Amino acid sequence: MIVPQDVLDEIRSRVDLVDLISGVVPLKRAGERWKGLCPFHQEKTPSFTVNPKLGIFHCFGCHTGGDAFEFLRRHDRLDFPEAVRVLAERTGVLLPAKDGGRPAAGPRDGLHALLDWAAHRFEAWLWERPDAERPRRYLAERGIAVDTARAFRLGYAPEGWDHLLGAARAEGYTADSLLGAGLVLPRQTGTGHYDRFRGRLVFPIADTQGRVIAFGGRALGPEEPKYLNSPETALYQKGQTLYALHVAKDSMGTSRRALLVEGYIDCVMAHQAGVRDTVAVLGTALTPHHLGLLRRYADDAILFFDADRAGAEAARRAEDLLEQSAAPHWWALSRRSDTFARPGLRLRVATLPAGHDPDTFLREAGREAFEACCQAARPLLLYALDRIFTEVDSAGVGGLAARATGIARVARMLAKVQDADEAIELGREAARRLGIDASDLWLQAQRLGATLRTESATARASSAPPPPPGSFDRDLVLLLIDHPPARALLPLVDPRDVGHAALRQILETLQAHPEIGADALLSRLSGDAERGLLTRLLAEEPSWPDPAGVVADIRRRLEERQRRRRIRTLTRAVAEAEAEGAVGPDRLVAIQDEARRVWATRASTSSPPAASTSAEPPHRSRPTSTPDGQDGEALATPRPGSPR
Repeated sequence: MIVPQDVLDEIRSRVDLVDLISGVVPLKRAGERWKGLCPFHQEKTPSFTVNPKLGIFHCFGCHTGGDAFEFLRRHDRLDFPEAVRVLAERTGVLLPAKDGGRPAAGPRDGLHALLDWAAHRFEAWLWERPDAERPRRYLAERGIAVDTARAFRLGYAPEGWDHLLGAARAEGYTADSLLGAGLVLPRQTGTGHYDRFRGRLVFPIADTQGRVIAFGGRALGPEEPKYLNSPETALYQKGQTLYALHVAKDSMGTSRRALLVEGYIDCVMAHQAGVRDTVAVLGTALTPHHLGLLRRYADDAILFFDADRAGAEAARRAEDLLEQSAAPHWWALSRRSDTFARPGLRLRVATLPAGHDPDTFLREAGREAFEACCQAARPLLLYALDRIFTEVDSAGVGGLAARATGIARVARMLAKVQDADEAIELGREAARRLGIDASDLWLQAQRLGATLRTESATARASSAPPPPPGSFDRDLVLLLIDHPPARALLPLVDPRDVGHAALRQILETLQAHPEIGADALLSRLSGDAERGLLTRLLAEEPSWPDPAGVVADIRRRLEERQRRRRIRTLTRAVAEAEAEGAVGPDRLVAIQDEARRVWATRASTSSPPAASTSAEPPHRSRPTSTPDGQDGEALATPRPGSPR
């Protein structure tokens, strides 16, 4: 989808950037700007700024910056056309239609349309087909009300090999498009395709905007697998998706809490019981990206693991995530009191009575008892330590290997605890349970901590931003952006004189569009480096007490650059002519005369070098330092009549 620049500018001008970003991270006013903790990296001191006047944001910590489109693209993991659509809907701007119809659809648009059609078809089959009595009876037996099933768009995939395939072909969809959407499979023998979901209750899986991106199918009998999910596609990655997040996110934003369960039905039943801040993982381990999704809306995440073997394995994977995390203080118990001290996501584990999962417990004990279990949830770190202690205890006196492994795991966790009081308390308890001296445990933890800090510093160094541009070039760009009358200097600017690649791109864009403002300039920059540099420069709040004087000074320095550039050109011309012997004496004299005129102009506008009393440059000279810190070249011109 190609959207004209004027439409993008209209959307950008209507977006309340503070309102958009404050839905993700709390902001506090600081003069004309707003500040808060960066939503793109972990920090304790706010380095994230929002400038509503210019319509930009910038983080001085991770150097991320941009406009409303860029924020939505990065935060919600949208491509640019999707970010445009979301903000167009938010601001009420109508996107242009092609030939009077809908905007041209790209590949992702086609997938969304196909998956939404499939969801409608599955829904219709659940409620309209006579042979769907079995799934309807299953819903009733599980206590799922009709209204709840309709709210979650539950559906039914009939028995048979090609019900969906045949219906899709009748609507004009191809087998290849269904294969790309994960709805069919190629036959193992021969040619053709068949339905992926057959004889199953179907759960549509949506993205954060509520658009269907995949499906989960639940067997209605002893068939295996019990749950069958769509494969990963261009729209769906299970490690980056949480079931029902689009429904739960508003409640999470209110309660600042997220409940994480393991099954579709557990999640649906929790919502039906009024616990609407519940989501489910999709047949995969909890990932850092899942935590990042939850962190957008909640401060606390409570994990419910089933009591069976699969639940125990899920708990172990969560502990591994805790051990491997580079920032365990995200879920530390301690919290500072200031507005910006939102350490991230505090992970806790809720334990249900033996034999229960959230679904059965809610049906038997009710919401009040379920909420009591949530209140009693323990921090994941303590839960993980308890499991380690249990494993060590069960190994007995002879289990030296298990004991050594347990001590190492505990030390690794303690090495990452950022809160000193919590670390001391956990260290004492761990040493007591492991039957070792606390000092030995602390020594091992400190060694691991030093290693982790070294690794972290190395990672930060490898991802460090490029060096900043020179002060003159930076001031030039700031002046051109912030003081429109300075645009008269643009004809004097040669981007080739600018060594910093991102700054050079900004100058070239300004020369191509000399009338645009800062927000429109940002949208015309093609790379992350250029956009990040521009937002960083604008976030510095430039001040021009004497704009006319600054313009005059920069004009003088730009003209000096032009003269130096011309001198270098003439120097090369003389050297090449002499080397090739291809120029006559008259041409050589003309070049030398022009060089002298340039030097005379330079001498009349700047102080000559202290060692020289002549307006003519020395016969030979080393590179000289220029006013803006760049090296220039003195022109080496043979005097007329001198031997070559």
